[in-house]
Amino acid sequence: MVWAIIGTGISSVSTQLVVIREFLSQFHGNEITISLALFCWLSLTGAGSYAAKFVKRPSLAVFCFLIVAVAVAPIPEILLIRHFRHGFFIHGMSPGFYPIFFYILLTTAAYCFLLGFILPYILKVMQESTPGYTSGDLYLADNIGDIIGGALFSFVLVYWCTPFHSIALASSLLIFVSLVLCIKTGRFILFGILPLVFVFYYGALHRNFEVSTLSPQYGRIVRYMESPYGRVIVTEESSQHTFWQSGIPVYSDLSMVQAEEKVHYPLSQLGQVRNVLLVSGGLGETLKEIKKYHPLRVDYVELDPFLIKAAREFNAIQGGNRMVRIFNTDARRFVRKTKNQYDAVILDLPDPDTFQVNRFYTSEFFSLVKRVLSKKGIMSLGLAYGENYISEIRRKKLATIFHTISIHFKHVLPIPGQEAYLICSDGDLHSDIPARLKQKGISTSYIAGFYQGNVTPDRLRQLRDAVEGEGVVNTDFQPRLIKLVFLEWFSKYGTSPRAFFVVLSGVFVFYLLLIRREEYILFTTGAASMGVEMLIIFSFQVVYGYIYLEIGAIVTAFLLGLLPGVLLGRWRQKNDKRDLLFSDAGMIGFLLLFFLWVLILKSGPHPVFFLLYGFLFSLLCGFQFPVAARIIGEENSPAAGCLAADLAGAALGTLAVGALLIPLFGIGLATLFLILLKISSLILSPGLSLDRYKKVF
Repeated sequence: MVWAIIGTGISSVSTQLVVIREFLSQFHGNEITISLALFCWLSLTGAGSYAAKFVKRPSLAVFCFLIVAVAVAPIPEILLIRHFRHGFFIHGMSPGFYPIFFYILLTTAAYCFLLGFILPYILKVMQESTPGYTSGDLYLADNIGDIIGGALFSFVLVYWCTPFHSIALASSLLIFVSLVLCIKTGRFILFGILPLVFVFYYGALHRNFEVSTLSPQYGRIVRYMESPYGRVIVTEESSQHTFWQSGIPVYSDLSMVQAEEKVHYPLSQLGQVRNVLLVSGGLGETLKEIKKYHPLRVDYVELDPFLIKAAREFNAIQGGNRMVRIFNTDARRFVRKTKNQYDAVILDLPDPDTFQVNRFYTSEFFSLVKRVLSKKGIMSLGLAYGENYISEIRRKKLATIFHTISIHFKHVLPIPGQEAYLICSDGDLHSDIPARLKQKGISTSYIAGFYQGNVTPDRLRQLRDAVEGEGVVNTDFQPRLIKLVFLEWFSKYGTSPRAFFVVLSGVFVFYLLLIRREEYILFTTGAASMGVEMLIIFSFQVVYGYIYLEIGAIVTAFLLGLLPGVLLGRWRQKNDKRDLLFSDAGMIGFLLLFFLWVLILKSGPHPVFFLLYGFLFSLLCGFQFPVAARIIGEENSPAAGCLAADLAGAALGTLAVGALLIPLFGIGLATLFLILLKISSLILSPGLSLDRYKKVF
């Protein structure tokens, strides 16, 4: 049964990471969906744990069925996520906050509730045969499984396995344990689970079946790869190929217009083009158009090598020329470390609707670009907009980027095309692109024939008025654009986030009225733990930009810290109330350190520092669980209540920090919220009596 607990941890954490990555692919890599997914996961799991409190007669036979259900349920859950989307959302339409939230809630509800229910249920089954087995022992065994699952996924499965293969491997121990229990208990009738297990492995390991589950979303798939950085898919329709990366179409065979605009609008401004830096967007006609300027060197930076591999297979990239050098690395890191000087830096990135992309539209990044540009070099970027109508929020987004760029460049020229292009330089800029191309003897298909008809004086003036409107500066730790994205989610559907957070606050207040003081401390600890995890995820994304790869390592670091914390909490049995008090004070100290880093340093530490910080903070969190359970007393069955409080707090911390405070107010204020929350826990700590509290003052 201990191995069943460990197997549950391995399977559940691996499934959680697979599901989070699945939602990132479904919703175009928007990190706020991480917060929503974790909130739903934690709150539903907490509800399952709370429901287990009311079980009076646990059964070993039911237990065997439950662990098999937990093992095989992730595949139906992924199928539900992929297929339910088409009945929930209009195809091709960008979903809003509420639709995404309820979609995640509905597709994860059954599995998460079952997962939360099973751990307290296992404890009740075990205590019938082993009365000395405590809630702390359960928490420890589950944590060991969580660590193994996180490490297995982060360092093995993410590099070598598809989602279905990952689930099959991660659930194997749990399935094996269930079969052993069936044999040992003599209940051979339970071998009715064998057909279910066979169907599970057949579906999980059959690659064509997994690809077929993606076809409703993408169409006819001719190439499918799961990269550590995202999902890469190539589809074909009427001999036209489209390349998808994490659910976003990044290139199509028929994108000649976009290639001409993004290349010739900036490069035609230069007298001579020697060195060009292209950030993403090198597939198709782009490099061919750049070559018309006969540059000496083109550095093309693309994070995901799997995308380049797929592009070469379908002849969608011209990387064989000695002039072009491809770098598979983070573009911001490349710009920070390169010693080269460029005449032009062309940014061909999606709109800054995620933290990963937002970091290429901040004052800090534009400062880095300015450093690698020649004296009168050009930087250009394109943003989605409506040619004939620009909404109020879209105006604010354009204006924010314009004002942020204007800090670093003397001249910013907006040109309306299929996108709103911003051409930036300290030298003179010209809007008569066809005339400059004719002067250079460069032929084009679209610009030569259609530029004058599309880029009219009225559209130039309209775009100029939009970008020069009211705007603020977008920075790494004050992501003003993400706030606008958040507000845009609600404005598209004519809704407001207020009702959601008011209802949620009411639910949490009602729950807090029902729990013990020690459970409240675990509630705030859960909130602080997941809140800090969100802070690190978003900060890591700001600094390094590849959270799709590293989210498993970050989650594993937090899980790894829980283990020594739990062991220390079980071993140290001197003054539980004082220990609870000191551990709360330690968490507040760690949060203050993070707040000072955000407020003052804002530097990019080595990734190991993020992981080490998460490990140490989590150690303090793990320490509190067995201590609080001892204070309550094992005779009062604290496991279900403590787990529920921990999970409910974790759900609150995830949602408040990841989906509300960071997008709307920045990382600094989100950290301050967690500090105040833990101070409230410190004040209510049983180790700080009223008399002792008075003496402090």
